[in-house]
Amino acid sequence: MSTKPFEMREEAGYYVIEFQHKAWTMSSAPFNGGCGLRSTYINRHVDSNYSHEVRTEVESFLKRQNLATEDTVVTLTAADVSRYVHASKHVEGWHIDIFLTAGFDNAISIGNRFGKPGTINIAVVTDMPLSEAAMVNMMQSMVEAKSQFMNDYCIKDIRTGKPAPGTSTDTVSLFVVNSEGNIDYAGRLTEAGYYTSMMVYNALALSYR
Repeated sequence: MSTKPFEMREEAGYYVIEFQHKAWTMSSAPFNGGCGLRSTYINRHVDSNYSHEVRTEVESFLKRQNLATEDTVVTLTAADVSRYVHASKHVEGWHIDIFLTAGFDNAISIGNRFGKPGTINIAVVTDMPLSEAAMVNMMQSMVEAKSQFMNDYCIKDIRTGKPAPGTSTDTVSLFVVNSEGNIDYAGRLTEAGYYTSMMVYNALALSYR
């Protein structure tokens, strides 16, 4: 069995995941999101009235903490990051790990542009050799699992009364610490997509209690 492809540590107000090798990344994070190679992921607590220019403020935060500003993905949340959920699964000899924090007060339905603080941040780290297409598949599996959970638990937009697929500031981040890229599919009918979507769903259920 391979060793975990990352190290994780908790700090006051945030946690850090450092990859053994730069990870192929797809992320909707507000700081250094997008696609490419990344070395670190941080999920950080901020005040519910946070209204800074994200890039400038996060860069200042990272410098104060003596952390690299390049190749570091940062997500922000008003939720208590010390209450994160971590789940791990071995699939076909590979690791899949999920780290999740969730706030549900900002659940909004499609078409509502008015919200308040509340964020679901989901990060998945794996050493499965996913291709780019498989990474997109897995991202889709993660988002679908989140929306299914919101539906099953009847979490609604308090302003419209409609079912809410998430909050206005949710993020999903996928980190693949393997450059081989010979797995082409990771939708929910595959082992990778099935277990990842179930881990997201179950982690949200734990956060909601």
